[in-house]
Amino acid sequence: MCYWFIAIADPAAFSAHLESAAFPDNAAPSTQIPMKTTRSFPCRPGAILAALSVTVAAPFLAAENLTPEQVQTLQTDARTASEAISQVVQKSDNDEIKKDAQSASQALGRIIAELDKHAAASTDIYDGGKKYPPIANVSIKSFNVPTGTSEVHVPVTMDKPSANTVIAYIRVFNGQGGRAMPDMTKPVIFRPGDPLTKTVTFDVSGMSEGNNLKATQSSVPDGANRQGSEILITAAADATNEPIADTSRPPLKFEPLGALCYSGTGETIQYDDKGGPNTFSTSLSHGRTQVGNGETGYYGTVDMGGFSRSSEGLVLSSRRLEKPVEVGSPAMYYPFLATMLSGHKTPETQFKYGSVEWVVRMPNRKGSWPALWLVPTGGWPPEIDVYEGFGYNGSWKFSSDLSTNLHGGKNTIRTFTRPAMNMKMRTFGLEDTLDSEFHTFAVTVTEEWITMFIDGVETMRYANPFKGQTWYPLTNVAVKADPKSDYADGSGDMTLRSLKIWRAE
Repeated sequence: MCYWFIAIADPAAFSAHLESAAFPDNAAPSTQIPMKTTRSFPCRPGAILAALSVTVAAPFLAAENLTPEQVQTLQTDARTASEAISQVVQKSDNDEIKKDAQSASQALGRIIAELDKHAAASTDIYDGGKKYPPIANVSIKSFNVPTGTSEVHVPVTMDKPSANTVIAYIRVFNGQGGRAMPDMTKPVIFRPGDPLTKTVTFDVSGMSEGNNLKATQSSVPDGANRQGSEILITAAADATNEPIADTSRPPLKFEPLGALCYSGTGETIQYDDKGGPNTFSTSLSHGRTQVGNGETGYYGTVDMGGFSRSSEGLVLSSRRLEKPVEVGSPAMYYPFLATMLSGHKTPETQFKYGSVEWVVRMPNRKGSWPALWLVPTGGWPPEIDVYEGFGYNGSWKFSSDLSTNLHGGKNTIRTFTRPAMNMKMRTFGLEDTLDSEFHTFAVTVTEEWITMFIDGVETMRYANPFKGQTWYPLTNVAVKADPKSDYADGSGDMTLRSLKIWRAE
């Protein structure tokens, strides 16, 4: 195939040739341009510039025939030509040539943009699900505000676009003379594609000349790194501090993707110890224990009594066993009962692109580890965590705390994660009642995005690095408690009211 622009080897020589336009149009001859190719093109400078600006739509229709190396070479050549033309624009005194050069530069800009698009499309930045784009850094910096102000607008900045939702947590508190009204923390949500800087507003008082407030990122941002430390907000007579207009898109509302392929309620969900058509398995695809996670619970068989039906739904129970289960040689002992519903043998629950929705009430027992997640039929990793409750973490609050994550890798080797573990129900305007009321968790997987929802409200979104995988859902209550503990602090039961799955592909 052919691209109608010239690959310039020597920008300075190219520029010099173009500027040697002292001869009139009817004058001589031809100009020989130094090329990377072995061909030379006899023509006048104006013709060269015209050639550079020829539309290249047709060749790009066949761009998929190019190798990544060829695309990279063309990108280099196009940028070299663009640099040469830029020199012409800067150095030439001939208005006609400058005008032609500017037209050529614009055409080359379009060529470069198309080549960049093709390069991005032809390069798997995720390396088959083993890599994820670099994590963003979130920062705040000290700034001044007008004296006497009753509110401050704190700029919050990401250093680069993020492939996933980022949630920063900004706290403003009392400083020297300045008072936060009240001392509080507010979330700042950056969804993919949002502006890189936003402001968050706090009510304050006492901001006389020279007085200050303090602000900090109270925790590590979800989906990003925290950069910098505590800052000062200082009152100064000549200062300005205006909010930045928020041009972000609104949060998405959950709308199922595809046709309904599975629907079960607490009364109708079927399960047994093997799993099969329309029937969940009570074990993981590889067995009934998770040694690598440090779990101390054994995913019980049906006859161990971990499952029951109530008027509210299907109950997945966890508890201390009367006698530990002995597994393997040398033996490992599991003193607790855990429960699992896995769709690895249930074709009705499997999909490539689609949606899953759980309506569930969470346990709140210290040491429990409830989860709603997806794993591909081809084996772990990858993994999509729609919700995890870390009851083995002493600071975890089951009523309010949320967590999502992606796990990338291949053949049992994990190579990246992108966790979000500091968000709360109230971050999204929802009630902190996860362990006392039923709530709806959902995820939609498309070729481009993995998007999580609670009660229909978008919470987290990730660019999808796992294109083409076939997923199945898992619903479980794991246990990661001290083997010597009673494991009796709170309820160990998850109640599943319903589970629905839609399949687009």
